[in-house]
Amino acid sequence: MIPQFDPIWAWPGVLLAAGVSLAVVLTTYRQRIAHLPPGQRKALLGLRLFTWGILTLAMLRPWLEVTETDRHASVFVVAADNSRSMSVKDGPAGASRRATVLKLLEDVRKDLDRVGTDIEIRQVDFAKDVVEVETFAQETPGEQTAIGNFLDTVSKLAPDKKVVGVLAFSDWAQRALAPLDTDPRAAANRLAELQIRVDTVAVGAAGISDSAVDLSAEDLEISPTVFVKNTVVVGAKIRAWGAAGQELTVRLLVEDRSTADSGKSGKSGKMAPVAAPRKLKPTRNQEVLPVEFNFTAHEPGEFKVTLEVVPLEGEPLITNNSITTFLTVLKGGVNVAYFDREHRPEQKYLRRIDESPDIQLDFKPIREGLHGEKPHIDPSWFEPGKYDVYIIGSVRASVFGPDALTQLARAVNGGAGLLMTGGTQSFGPGGYAMTPLAEQLPIVMGRTEIQNGTEVDASLHFDKPLAMLPTSAGLSHFVMRLETPDKNRALWTSLPPLNGANRFRDLKAGAIVLAEAVLTDPPGKVPLLVAQDFGKGRTMAFAGDSTWLWYLGGQHEAHQRFWQQVVLWLAHKDNQGDESVWAKLENRRYRVGQPVGMTFGARDAEKLPIDDAVFTVEVIGPDDKKHTLTPQRAGVDHLARFLETHPPGDYQVHIEAKKNGERIGTGADVRFLVYDQDLELHNPAADFALADEVAKITGGTNVPPGELAAHLRKLAKLGLNVEVTRVQRILLWDNWPFLVIFVVALCLEWFLRKRRGLV
Repeated sequence: MIPQFDPIWAWPGVLLAAGVSLAVVLTTYRQRIAHLPPGQRKALLGLRLFTWGILTLAMLRPWLEVTETDRHASVFVVAADNSRSMSVKDGPAGASRRATVLKLLEDVRKDLDRVGTDIEIRQVDFAKDVVEVETFAQETPGEQTAIGNFLDTVSKLAPDKKVVGVLAFSDWAQRALAPLDTDPRAAANRLAELQIRVDTVAVGAAGISDSAVDLSAEDLEISPTVFVKNTVVVGAKIRAWGAAGQELTVRLLVEDRSTADSGKSGKSGKMAPVAAPRKLKPTRNQEVLPVEFNFTAHEPGEFKVTLEVVPLEGEPLITNNSITTFLTVLKGGVNVAYFDREHRPEQKYLRRIDESPDIQLDFKPIREGLHGEKPHIDPSWFEPGKYDVYIIGSVRASVFGPDALTQLARAVNGGAGLLMTGGTQSFGPGGYAMTPLAEQLPIVMGRTEIQNGTEVDASLHFDKPLAMLPTSAGLSHFVMRLETPDKNRALWTSLPPLNGANRFRDLKAGAIVLAEAVLTDPPGKVPLLVAQDFGKGRTMAFAGDSTWLWYLGGQHEAHQRFWQQVVLWLAHKDNQGDESVWAKLENRRYRVGQPVGMTFGARDAEKLPIDDAVFTVEVIGPDDKKHTLTPQRAGVDHLARFLETHPPGDYQVHIEAKKNGERIGTGADVRFLVYDQDLELHNPAADFALADEVAKITGGTNVPPGELAAHLRKLAKLGLNVEVTRVQRILLWDNWPFLVIFVVALCLEWFLRKRRGLV
């Protein structure tokens, strides 16, 4: 133990203070007691110097560091995977993986004991949970292989001791569900920070034997919601074992709801193919092949979708040959074609309406090349019935050509919607006064309104901030209703102003101005949003091109709602909108025993949430058993959780809503699938790569089973870092004895001085 100091100031300051105070004691105090007898003078001066010494010591703040080393406070963990995948019999002589591990441990028991000469060895089984055991048993009951969770638990196995190493036996394929699906690599990094090495031993085979055949459909990818006329893309992976050189047939089946049992809720209809089968031929005995289908959703509703690979002759396990989910086709779907220059901010944010499940927006970026080269626009964009709404941004009319615009005009006459937004190349400045669209747009354009150059022409454009506000007609119009009637005008007033707009020469007879800007210099009103019906279609002219400022100004919902309502109005769907009662599921596929979360709510005619709606939630299982759930409020939405996902099959959620005792709408129905896939045995292949990664991250070794004994002898010889060092810091000044001594010395000196009349 070596004394150390932590002075309250820098050393020169402390020494100076101590020296000055000592000089004061020796020069002044000695004079005050000079008349006393020698014995009393020495006693008082000694006490004063003793007090000075204590104060000086307190300024130096001394302390002692006591270091203790304990070689018997270390733990070495031997862990064995106890999950059901360890029951796979792919070991030597057909032994199970678990039996292989137990045999390995039996063979190296003496070597393991040598490692534990100065270390405590603890044995644990791990699967879903980590359990300390006296001896390893043959049983493998674990339902999940939660390797990441096991690694995170290691450092907590001995809270009062130091874990110095881990020897872990497993097939090293993580098969875990949330919340136990911790990434093993991240957990290994945390152990590396604690200097805990993990030696891994991997058992099992990376695939099934070449003589066995197994086909499985995995990783199904499909959008959960689309709308009528949309193309549905379905992707998946086919894992083929032992099928090299054989032709595989993959089919996509979609439910025919007309064949469903109408008398029983949630019952499935017959499954029928919707696309030509795909033919695959693996070249290796262990291969993963991607496959993709697409089809058009023609009818609204909810449909079961199954992708399956036809079983091969002699294939023993066929339950994993197919994978199923549900697809919701919305009847309010709108297909939108949008043409605009590539780098304009407005198009970047306007295109966000594609996030709405009711709207499919296809964007054609216009990139005008050098020397007046025109971009190519495929004529198929203007095929009859392909799009419900066309939006044209700041694009010159000459880019389209007369034939394309003639086709577009026919589409509008036939019922399509047309919107043109502001910009230097829109309306008259873009040359549209001499096209078929001039008759259909609700504004008057002049042939001389041509934009020359890139500079903004003040005679054609307003180049100043313009606050967009609804007109009296606009306040009650579907497009301009962003809030309830009592809050709508205030919301529009709060939106950031547009940074300019096109000047409209005049308006057509019958056109309706939905929004305008009020000018003060000179005073007047500027039409910004003008609409009209034309033939069977609807058209709209919007002078602005900077509603993106609303989005960046924090008004995300208002921006999205405005553009969605513009599109729905143009498509004649302003009276349709969303269902009164809606429901959404977290997923559409659940494993047996996995909880199902759902969100639901109710909307009024203005599509605003009904806050005081009362909900009834019922889940109907494949056995027609009904389960009533208790709704919980979460902001403006409601939540419920269903836990009884047994047995496997199709389940239906039915939700009804009431307000003041009266039913709202027709309720909402949504289905989900519960499948009985064995998490541990569906794909029991070992993952040797993960074993190697965990070992390398923690500074350990991925030990081949045949080299385990030699590895343990090496550990015993080299030794592990088993010394646990405890450091204790003892303060010599910050304690009660120090204070008592100081107070006693001070009081004794005062008492003696008092007796001699010096106080």
